[in-house]
Amino acid sequence: MKKFLALSFALALTFSTTVCAAETVVPTSEYGRLDTLAYCAEKSLPEYTSNAVAEMDGVRDQAKIASGSNMVTEGKETNATCVVDKVDVAAIRYAQQKAEQVGGTMLTVVALSAPGVNLVDAQVALRIEGVKAGDAVTAYRSVEGEWVAVTVTAVADDSVTIDFPQKGIYTFIK
Repeated sequence: MKKFLALSFALALTFSTTVCAAETVVPTSEYGRLDTLAYCAEKSLPEYTSNAVAEMDGVRDQAKIASGSNMVTEGKETNATCVVDKVDVAAIRYAQQKAEQVGGTMLTVVALSAPGVNLVDAQVALRIEGVKAGDAVTAYRSVEGEWVAVTVTAVADDSVTIDFPQKGIYTFIK
C-alpha cells in the first residue's frame, strides 16, 4: 500500500501542470460581444477581460502587465482603475532604445490611462510579471518625444507602484 501511495504521488508530481487563475472567467453568452470589444482594442479576450497586456508584435520576452489594484488619488485609495493598452511598434523600439541608453532591460512598454479620473497626486500599482522585491526598476513616461523619469514608489514581487501624473506611454526598465 505504501509503495502504491508513493508511486501515485510521484506520478502526480511528474505529470501535473501548473494552473494559473489570473484570467477573468467570461460567461459563454458574452463571448461574441466581448470578443468584438477585445478585437477593437487590439487585445486577446483574456487580455481585454483582465485589463492586461501579455504580448505585442515584435517584442520577445515582454513581461506581462496588468492593473494591480485600486488607484490612489489625492492621498486616498479609490475604486478607480488604470487602463493598460498596447502601443505601436515605433513606441516599442523607442522604449528599447531608452533601456539600452540607461544600461537596463526593457520589461514592458504600455499606454496607461484612467478615463474620468482626477490624477492629482495619483499613484497606480501595476502587476508586472518577473519583478522581485528589491529589484531596481525605473519607469519613464514619453512626453513630447522625450522620456521623463517617473517616481517608482514601491517594488514588490510581481508589482511596481508608480506616480501617475497623466495618461501616456510608459516603459518599465530593470
